[in-house]
Parts: sequence; C-alpha cells; structure tokens
Amino acid sequence: VTSPKMLRFVAVIAAFSRVCAEEEALLSNYTPPTSLAGAAFFASFTEDSVADLSSWTVSSDPEFTGEWKLAEYSDPAAFPGDKGLVVSSPARRHAISTIFTQPVNPKGTGLVVQYELQLQKNLECGGAYIKLLTASEELSTDGFKADTPYTIMFGPDKCGTTNKVHFILRHQSPKTGEWEEKHVASPPMIVNDRQTHLYTAIVGADNTVKILIDNEEKTSVSLLKDGDFKPNVNPDKQIDDPDDKKPDDWVDEAQIDDPTASKPDDWDEDAPAKIDDPKSTKPDTWEDDEPLEVPDPDANAPDDWDVDEDGEWEAPIIPNPKCKPAGCGEWKPQQITNPDYKGKWYAPKIDNPEYKGVWAPRKIDNVNFFQDDEPHAMAPIGGVGIELWTMQDGILFDNIIVSTDLAVASSFAADSFTPRTLKERETKKAADMHIERKPGFMGTIVYYVTVLSQFITSNWVQVLVALVSCLVPLIYWCCCRGKKTPIDDDEPAEAAPTAAPASSSVDAPKIEEVSAADAVNPSDEPSAETSAETSAESAGESAAKKSTPSQAHPKSSMMHMPLSVSSQKSRMCSGGCTSLSKELQAGLAPLKHGADLLSVAGKDVTQSAAQARL
Repeated sequence: VTSPKMLRFVAVIAAFSRVCAEEEALLSNYTPPTSLAGAAFFASFTEDSVADLSSWTVSSDPEFTGEWKLAEYSDPAAFPGDKGLVVSSPARRHAISTIFTQPVNPKGTGLVVQYELQLQKNLECGGAYIKLLTASEELSTDGFKADTPYTIMFGPDKCGTTNKVHFILRHQSPKTGEWEEKHVASPPMIVNDRQTHLYTAIVGADNTVKILIDNEEKTSVSLLKDGDFKPNVNPDKQIDDPDDKKPDDWVDEAQIDDPTASKPDDWDEDAPAKIDDPKSTKPDTWEDDEPLEVPDPDANAPDDWDVDEDGEWEAPIIPNPKCKPAGCGEWKPQQITNPDYKGKWYAPKIDNPEYKGVWAPRKIDNVNFFQDDEPHAMAPIGGVGIELWTMQDGILFDNIIVSTDLAVASSFAADSFTPRTLKERETKKAADMHIERKPGFMGTIVYYVTVLSQFITSNWVQVLVALVSCLVPLIYWCCCRGKKTPIDDDEPAEAAPTAAPASSSVDAPKIEEVSAADAVNPSDEPSAETSAETSAESAGESAAKKSTPSQAHPKSSMMHMPLSVSSQKSRMCSGGCTSLSKELQAGLAPLKHGADLLSVAGKDVTQSAAQARL
C-alpha cells in the first residue's frame, strides 16, 4: 500500500515538474504585446524596421544625424526574437519622437513613466534618458527639434564626473510665465552593465517623486520640500537685495596676528630641516673612483654586425659589480632630522577687535514669489521623445509606458521584465559555468543538478563547514545520548537517605539494571530466563524491605551514594554507543520530520505556481 508520505513526495515532484514546464513555456512562447490596457501610451517596437514605426518620426533636423534601428536584445537574450529601439551611430546626436492623439494630464492622478533599457556596450559618455514632451504648438509632425519643449526628462546619464539617473521637471511660474528646470537634488547612480534594467519614475498626486530601478526604490523626494530639488519648486519669499553692497570699511576677518608678539632671539629660520649624521662613517670598502655603471665586459658584438652599415658596436651598460659590497662614487653621510630646526616663525593669532561678522546682503520680498500646492499637476504630456548625444551605440529602449495608474506599469513589469531579467541572469550564470539547459523535465533536473555541483565545487569550504556543523550534533545525539544512568551489576543499590517509621516509609528509588545481553540485542519481549531473574529479584527486594532497619549505617549510606554526574555521563555515553541500533532508529525521527516539511514545501510550490499563472 502506498504511504501518504510517498504520495506527498510524488506531489512535490509533480509540482516541481509543472513549474518547470510552465517556466519553459513562458520563456519559449513569449510574444511581445502590441498594446497595454490602461496605459496612456505604450511602445514595444514589434515592427520589423524603424520605417515601419508608423507613430514614430526620426528627426529631420540637421543637428541630429544619428541612425536608429530595431534590433534584438544582446546575448544572453531571454526572449528570442524580441526587439527594441536601438541607437546605432556612435559619436552622433540622435532624436526620434511620437505625438499622442490625446494629451495626458496628471492633475489629481499623478504620472508613471517606465521603460526597459539595455546598454549593450555599457555607457561611457552619453545619455540613455527619455523626454515627456509638453503638449504645445511647438510639437511638430516633422519630428523632434533642438528647441522642442519637454515636461519631464528621466533616465541615465554618464560622462566624466556625471553618473546619475536624471529626473528633471520643467515648471512654469504662474507669476512670470517663465519655465525653470527643477532637478532632483540627490539622484541615484546608474546601473552600468549589459543586462536589461527597468527604470520607473512615479509622480504621486501627493506631490512625491519616487525613482525605482529594477522595481527597487532608490530615491523618494517631495516637490514641496525645500532642498529636495535644485532649485526649489516654490521660490523663497525673501531674496537677497541685488542692490545691496558690502561697505568698504567692513571688517570680516575674525582673527589677526598679535601685534605685540615678536620672534624669539634663538629662532633660526635658516636652519635646515635635515643635517648630516655625525655618527655616519664611510665604509672601508667604498670605491671612490669607480663609476656607478660600466660596459658589460662579457658582452660581444653579434656575428652579423657590420661596422660599415651598423656603426661602431658598443657593449650594453650594466651596474658596476664593484659597487655591490659598499658603494661607488662620492661618499655622503646619511641625513637625519635637525633637532634645532624650527621653520619659519609666525605671529600667534588673536581675536580681531574690529571684527563685524560675515557680511550678507539684506533680504527683500521676492516680487516673483508664488506658492504652487499641486506641482504634480504639471504641464500636460503631448508625446515622447528620445534625444541623445552619445559616444557609443547599442543603447536599446523597449516597453515604454506612460500612465496615470501605477498598477498598469507594475503588472506589466511582473509579466515582462521580471521573467526577462531572471532568464538573463540564469543564462549568464550558466554561460559562465559552461552549462547548457536542455528542454524537458529531465533537462531541467540535469541543469539544476549541474548548477548545484558547480556551486559545491566553487564553494567547497562553506559546504564542508555546513556538513560538519550538521553531522557532529547528529552523531552525538545518536551515539552519546544513551539511556538514563545504566549501572553495572556489581554496584550496590542506593539506601534510603533518612530514617522513617515503618508505617510511613518510602521505598528508595531504584535504578534499572541493563544486562549485557539486553544492551547488545534489545527486544520488546523478555526471555524466559530474564523473567525468572526478574521474579527472583522482586522477591529479594520484597524481603529486603521488610528487614530494612529504621536507620541505615552511615558508612553504608556513603557506600550507596548515587553516581557522580561525570560518572553518569560516562555510563550514559557507553550505554548509548552499545545500544546504537535503538538510537539510530530514534535518530531517523528528524529525517521523517524533514520529509513532512518537504511535503509542505511541495504544497507551497504548487501555490506559487498557481500565483505565477495568475
């Protein structure tokens, strides 16, 4: 009859097989979507070429000479055949744009912009950002121009000391009508490798701005908090008076030289910092007349050396071997620190009695002050533009999303980016280990077993420590736990510690004796011989109880004291090792418990697979 534990084990294997099959089907049958419900704008670049992008226009402005193309992700590609929009001309300016049929107004809802980026050749000097174009008359169907206005600029930028993920909001002053760029003061750094990464910017209706990279929050700021943006979205109420100038007699030096101080008479500013060591002496073997370098005496001119064509041959120069014992040339004593050196003398500083403090211009009211309590209600978005100058090509954009609903972008990332990046990492790790994953259930099993063996080979020290940490307690538990204080036959029984009346006497606790036969071959049913011995012992104990005196002799009490703790532990270990068969059987209990845990894990895997399908 098949046991329930075996059925659970089979269920775990079946669930694992189903998850592997679903994962393989997802990766092999992935089809890039052409639309996204709930998104104000979505671009997945599923066309065959840039010319087929009906809604996108390559800039015809003469400043932008870089070419675009639709190309597949670089190896290791998660979804074969999936394409993206790629910058294909190094050291050129590129521009491409699209115009929305209806502007997107973030007021009251906020805004989410998200896209996947793959730097196929890393990013040395250039940008990889996108611009959300302002819905205005400047937008042209002829494509992006140098002066095309934008509302948000978001994405990586790296060149020289610049290494950050931009978030720039163009904000219009309601007082003057002027536009001003507001930069996040502390932007995160870019991820500069050749893997695919997800960049997300979230502008909330609560006027917060969050920047996520690979679904992990990197920066969280507020449009209303001073210091989060440079300059602040809302200007200061008061500003410095531009007409105020520092007076000519203003003293802003806090300390001055003490006019009463003078240099001490014994202060020698001309004393050198180093002097010759008076204890230094020239070695006897020092060669004063020998040069430091000499021609190599063992070198000879090559056989094919022609004086007429090659000139006079000269031996190569080598260090003079006569200088090795002590030295050559002019001998100079060693230098030591001059104890009399004090350096240049400076007068000590004192507080300046005429000091007035740090001067600052007076404050005046800012005539251009305004208070925008809803800066998230930015200028409506009328399109998307990618305008870059970069020194390298291979910058791939894909799955650009503009939405007022964060759940739309998050759901798509879970369906597209998450499996893509997991597959890329898995494939890259397998490529580094030279492992090929074959299709099918057995191919998956072989793949993971190979990965495990590679891990053990690469981390054998950690694996060995883990095994020892597990085996040592298990061996001790099996061999040295033993039964409770077994005693040899020659040990006397413990006497009652105190006297008691016969009517109220309490029997002294007995310690069961284990015979050698019981220890070697334990059995649940006692033999006839053992039963006879047990009966005789019971009869003897009964007689002994009746004849026990009211008080034991002191010496007899000392002889019948219980075993010491160390003696008991020694006999426990001895008894446990002797009865190893019973203890090994008990030791299997944790393993049985582990099998139960494995069955529970199988249920969790099944639930995870169901959630993944949802």
